[in-house]
Amino acid sequence: MLSPLNGPLETAVRVLTLLAEAYPDSLDLNQLVLLDHGLLHSEDLGGPPSLHPPVPIRSSELGVKRQQLTHGLEVLTRVDLVEMGAVAGGIHFIAAEGAHPFLSLLETSYARALAERARWVVGRFRGLSDEEIRSAIREVSGRWAEEFENFAGEEQHI
Repeated sequence: MLSPLNGPLETAVRVLTLLAEAYPDSLDLNQLVLLDHGLLHSEDLGGPPSLHPPVPIRSSELGVKRQQLTHGLEVLTRVDLVEMGAVAGGIHFIAAEGAHPFLSLLETSYARALAERARWVVGRFRGLSDEEIRSAIREVSGRWAEEFENFAGEEQHI
């Protein structure tokens, strides 16, 4: 059995939450990758407590996130919750008419926490260039490397 964590459905809900919060702005895949990372690890960027635990290797998530988000976007476009369009800078995605009503049906504490982090991360990074967002994440990933070195150097007690 495949893990439901970071699967197409969970990723789709996260992407839809980000796009709904960014509406009426559209976002490209690079922006979504960076915003999704900030959504999950918001505390690292000075925001509310992170949704995912602060594991020392979390910086490696960026390497696989693009494919995960692509699968999530495929799910969302198939069910008409996200629209895809070409703009001068490339392909962009925007929340469709049914996005907000669909998200309002999600009543779990995780869905509420997701919406809260999406508000924060979109508000924090809206209007910044990809390079400015990457710079903020690079600054944090330098601290992650130090955490990993400390973690790896600790004695393992059984």
